[in-house]
Amino acid sequence: MRIALLLRSKKQPKNEIGQAVVFDVEKDKVVGVENETLQSKDVKTLTSWAQAKRIKEIYSPFIDEQLRFICKALGIEVRGYDELSDDRLFQTFIL
Repeated sequence: MRIALLLRSKKQPKNEIGQAVVFDVEKDKVVGVENETLQSKDVKTLTSWAQAKRIKEIYSPFIDEQLRFICKALGIEVRGYDELSDDRLFQTFIL
């Protein structure tokens, strides 16, 4: 399964996405990591990117309901950062 963490620097506008970290996960273990630069914050562009990268879950610092709705229709879950603390796999990254 592929999971993306969308990152936002403090200098970017609230809903602008600039970077993503994509984790390849197998049997609750990270087996690969990629850093991606996202060129657009547009929902259509982001959903196309997620489909092309075979992303199954997206964790975001903000929740855009349109993004959540479209992704859900495509079989991609969108979650907030607050849900990371409930994820067993990502518990190892949280200090």
